[in-house]
Amino acid sequence: MSAYRIVIADDHPVYREGLARNWSETEEFSVIGQSGDGRHALAMILREQPDVAVLDLRLPGMDGLAVLEQLRDRECPTRVLILTAYVDSATVFRAFSLGARGFMEKVASSQEIADTITAIAEGRTVMTTVTQDIIADELRLRETKDARPPLTSREIEILRLAAEGNSSQQIALSLFISVATVKTHLQHIYEKLEVSDRAAAVAQALRNGVLS
Repeated sequence: MSAYRIVIADDHPVYREGLARNWSETEEFSVIGQSGDGRHALAMILREQPDVAVLDLRLPGMDGLAVLEQLRDRECPTRVLILTAYVDSATVFRAFSLGARGFMEKVASSQEIADTITAIAEGRTVMTTVTQDIIADELRLRETKDARPPLTSREIEILRLAAEGNSSQQIALSLFISVATVKTHLQHIYEKLEVSDRAAAVAQALRNGVLS
């Protein structure tokens, strides 16, 4: 059997080169490219179409999830393992929804990572116990959010203007309503999104897909 062709994208050269060195010494893997930049990694993966791409999330130029989304949209056959130190439930959920075949933390051993790459190259999707727990937590969180009252069209309009940096007075002038009415709408938004301020409301709305 020929070696699986691997591309590694990580902005920490010591870590990236360490992985490449370890895997290049095996007969199972052939590291055909490395990158410390998201855009460069995307171009390389599209050009070389390796069996597996190992992506960090925090890449300069274009982050790992953006690279993953582009690969999905361009129907690239390369399977992707997200290998990162940055983990939260929404990110893990997003990665798998964009087509990732695996998600691991960098604290995993070299052998664990290698075994995961092999499984992914063979067409399997790998979820560690930690990843399964994170996905389950995110699904429960999303179910809870779905039970909340939805934002009205006016509330979404006000939140969008707030996200653009407009003050309450500017929003009032734009919508031909009073500042007091704007503040009342904002308070209702905070209550529905279970946040306490404007910045958190915008962040939560973006996360929930209310704003794009």
